[in-house]
Amino acid sequence: MIQTALGSIFYLLHDGRSNNNESSVDNNNIKAPILCFHMSPRSSDEYSEVLPLLAEHDGDGDGTSSGRIVIAFDTPGYGSSENPLKSCTIDEISDAFLEAADKLLLECDEQEQDNKSKNESISNEFVTIGSLMGNFFCVSIASRYPERVKGTILTNIWFNPTSTKAEADDDIGTEISADNKKDSAIKSDPFILKDDGSHLMELHQKRSSVLDNELNLRVVHTEISYLVNRRKRYPLGISIQDPNTYDFIGACHKIVGDRSKNNNNKILCIKGEGYTEMFDKFGLDGSKRFDDACQLLRNNNNNNDDNDEQNNNNGALVVQVETLTGDKSTLNLINQMSNEFAILCNIFLNQHRL
Repeated sequence: MIQTALGSIFYLLHDGRSNNNESSVDNNNIKAPILCFHMSPRSSDEYSEVLPLLAEHDGDGDGTSSGRIVIAFDTPGYGSSENPLKSCTIDEISDAFLEAADKLLLECDEQEQDNKSKNESISNEFVTIGSLMGNFFCVSIASRYPERVKGTILTNIWFNPTSTKAEADDDIGTEISADNKKDSAIKSDPFILKDDGSHLMELHQKRSSVLDNELNLRVVHTEISYLVNRRKRYPLGISIQDPNTYDFIGACHKIVGDRSKNNNNKILCIKGEGYTEMFDKFGLDGSKRFDDACQLLRNNNNNNDDNDEQNNNNGALVVQVETLTGDKSTLNLINQMSNEFAILCNIFLNQHRL
C-alpha cells in the first residue's frame, strides 16, 4: 500500500532489472517503467501473469537491456485499495496513480543507487497500459502530462458517445450514477443481498461459460471487493466518475493536437476479437466502438495503419492496432492470453525503443 491524496492505494511491483553489479548501462538504455491500470470491477490481479513477462523481457538480447520496473495499481475503491476519501474524477485518480508511481520509483531508485552509479537513475517517463476502464487513466495522463508518457498500450478500448444506464455492464462501467458532479450523493446501491446467498452464485455464473473455475474465483473475489467498497461509500455520498461521462473526445484532441510534445508518445491499441464479437451480439457494436476510439487517437493524416513509420517521420502520432483471436480473446484476455498479450507489448516496445 502507498498513501496518496485520495487515500491508500494497493499495488503490485515487479522489478525485472538485472542485479549484476558488474554490468554497465547508460541512460539511453534504461527502460521506462510501465504503469498498469485494470478494468472494472477487477483489480491489479488482472496483470498478475503479465508483470514478470513485461519486466524481465530482454528484447535486444545483447545484454545491454536488463529489464524494467512494472507496477499494477488497484484503483481507489477496487481490490485492496481503500475507498477514495472524497468523490473523484478520472483525472484526479490518474493524478493519484502518478503520485504513487513517483514515490515508488523514488524508493526503487534510492535502493538502486546503493549498487550502481548515479547515471543509472530510473526514468521519470512512463509507458502506460490500460484495460477497458483502465484505458481512460492512460488517456487522461497522456493528454495532461505528454512530457511524461513515452508509450501507451490500450486494451479493448471503446468510445461510447451515446451511453445509457441500460447499456452499462459491470465489466465496463464503474458507478451506476451518470451524474459526474464531484459531490453528488448516491442514496442506494443496486446490488441486492439475498437471504439465501444466491447473489454470490450469480456472480460466479455470469462468467462461468467463458472462464475456468480458478480464474472465475479470482474475478468473483475482486468483484465482491468492489461491491463491498461501493456499499460503504454510497451512503457517504462518495462517487467515482463513470468513464462514460469522461471527456474522451477532448482528451484525444489534446493528445493529437500538441505534436511538439506528443509525437514521442507511441500508441498501441490491442483488440480482443472475442470481446468485440460479444458486444456485437449484444447490439452494442463493439467493433465500431473500438475503431472509433482508435480513429480519435490518430490525426487527420494518419488513416492507414501500414504507414505508421512514415507518419511518425512527418511528426504524426503513431497508432498501431493489433488483434488477438481465439475463444479466450474476451474481456479477460490479459489473464487468459498473458503470453500472447506480452509478446505484442514487447514487440511494440522494442520496435519503438521504449
